[in-house]
Amino acid sequence: MRPPPGEGNESEGEKMTTVSTNPTTLDLTARKTSAEVYMPYIGGEWIDGDWQQTYDNCDPANRSVTWGKIPECSPQDVAEATAHANSAFNTWRFSTGDFRTKAAYRLTGMLKENEDFFVALMTKEMGKSFFDSRLDFIEAVGVCEAVAPQGTSIKGVTYQKLTPGLSMESRLAPRGVAAIITPFNFPLAIPLAQVLSAIISGCTVVWKPSHLVPECSQAICALIECALAQEAEETGLELPAGILNLVHGDAQTGDALIREPAVQTISFTGSKTVGDRVDSTASGLGKRVMKEVAGINFFYVHEDADIERAARNFVYGKTITSGQRCSSIQEALVDSKVAPEFTARVLELAPGVVHGPGGSEEITAADTDADSWSCPPLVSEEQRDRLAALVESSIEHGAELLYQAQLPDGLPQNGNYFPFTLLTGVDENNPLYSQEAFGPAGVIRAVEDMREAIELINSRIGIVACIDSRDKSATENFIEQVLRTRIDDGRHGTGCFFGTKFGGDRGAGSGNPALDEDMVNGYLIWKTIYRSYDELPPAN
Repeated sequence: MRPPPGEGNESEGEKMTTVSTNPTTLDLTARKTSAEVYMPYIGGEWIDGDWQQTYDNCDPANRSVTWGKIPECSPQDVAEATAHANSAFNTWRFSTGDFRTKAAYRLTGMLKENEDFFVALMTKEMGKSFFDSRLDFIEAVGVCEAVAPQGTSIKGVTYQKLTPGLSMESRLAPRGVAAIITPFNFPLAIPLAQVLSAIISGCTVVWKPSHLVPECSQAICALIECALAQEAEETGLELPAGILNLVHGDAQTGDALIREPAVQTISFTGSKTVGDRVDSTASGLGKRVMKEVAGINFFYVHEDADIERAARNFVYGKTITSGQRCSSIQEALVDSKVAPEFTARVLELAPGVVHGPGGSEEITAADTDADSWSCPPLVSEEQRDRLAALVESSIEHGAELLYQAQLPDGLPQNGNYFPFTLLTGVDENNPLYSQEAFGPAGVIRAVEDMREAIELINSRIGIVACIDSRDKSATENFIEQVLRTRIDDGRHGTGCFFGTKFGGDRGAGSGNPALDEDMVNGYLIWKTIYRSYDELPPAN
């Protein structure tokens, strides 16, 4: 690897070598060292280093199967990646919007050509079902198609003359190096959305994906680099190394990244605890922070609800991606008049939740059966143990266990499976009242009326609020009074259509759009220009 601009070779004792590839030839295979450690991508090259800490990349369905080790990149690695990104920015920001848009469309086409590869890889590494992985893929393609035109569509404004001899305009310009931190649950759509938005805005990127999905992340990095290189070769343009850099790791790597002085913008998607800490630290350093962190999402069942539809939507909203979505439903608020009927129907449907490996025939069959819902393993042992402890603590604090599935015989004992679980009796003193489950555990709570439901929803942090009612006035009043950024009427609340506004606010995020063309705005600054001139006197 070339040393960052202005610096010498790596410090004494640091073992660092590079692996060069032809960027114009697409190669999506995992890059690992001879010690089976996944390589970071810094300054246009895959890096082979000597890292002190690594994590096993395990099969979520059977942790005895491991595919490699994820390094915790050092602060020096992060500094080198940031230096390369900062150097590349001085060239990349002057590239044309036409080139960026064409490269983004090329990327989208290459992505479509590799659908089966990415679907299979997401199921293997994150654990989700093939059906769910394909939803992730479709969203990724859609977001790329929404963002791609922005290279040529970012517009400024001009102003009417306000005083003699002065013209004014405002232009949009890239902010600089962007640090992008992405989660495990959408290992394709979220990274592509954020990284592409930054690059098409003229920014350069240091990306730290979740350490739980290194192979997906490497493949995305290779895809983007290849699309840029192919477009540059066709155009006759020489690109700087370091437009996109990939560093692996968890907390240490992320903390070093957000503190890098050259980083001007931070995009974070993940847990509220970590996101709020990132926001506090980075904002205090004068950086722009865009965060998506979620919270508690609600499903309100009105007294005039379609009970069958509501029950099915609640189960789906609790089990898709095994509850590991920022839009997953956690709590059903049910009008007391229909609470017994709704609860009884949910309990009748609950045995239709199928547990098993994401790529198994059983899970695939469940996704095609109207009376079944797939529930593959959680992404990691840590996630499973966290949810188990949360449910246990909630029961100790007075919650009642309504239902818990029996995991089928034959599942590996060291898989990250958690049984579909329903509880009631969760009050404000209960852990599940304020902590996001992020797994297949849900709560059913009876309420007196819609006013109580709205009060409960607005008093807590989250993104989604759903209503099921055949009363049009009830749904319109609910939509008007609920303070959430995503509201579903007669639906399950989860899953997002690309090209639309999506993003948490009021504690669940920073209110930045995450799926449409406005995503680029977070990576741009406004420049307002005042020009003085001598006015030509009007003709007589």
